[in-house]
Amino acid sequence: MGCVILESLEHLEPLAGWKPVAERVAEMPDDPDATVWHVCWYQVDEASLRERLPALARAMRPHWYAHFWADDDLCVVLAGRFFWARASDRSTWQEFIAYGDSVGVERRWTENISTQLPAWVEAALRRSAPWRRSPLDPHVT
Repeated sequence: MGCVILESLEHLEPLAGWKPVAERVAEMPDDPDATVWHVCWYQVDEASLRERLPALARAMRPHWYAHFWADDDLCVVLAGRFFWARASDRSTWQEFIAYGDSVGVERRWTENISTQLPAWVEAALRRSAPWRRSPLDPHVT
């Protein structure tokens, strides 16, 4: 799974062919770069992600990041570079945090990358793939 804010990219070519599993528009009136964010969540296979990482890094604007993860593997994309780390081991985050400092990504973002899906994304996944629902899910009819 991964999250990309469309405004973080100079152009959307690296996302061509990827369909978001969940999308949300968020008003961010205090953001000097973009007062509206189009937050898109993607479910992609590792091979597709690895193929597109260089293009995503080239398209990423300074002050922004995107991230993807599976299990304990975390990938963070910043302007010009991407990094692999272990989600559970914060010591592996130091390289991308330091690089984030150099491209203007505040530590409040790089030190707090979540590997938990927001409830609204989980709900979208359940709606799009009803066969994945647990029989214990009260929303299953």
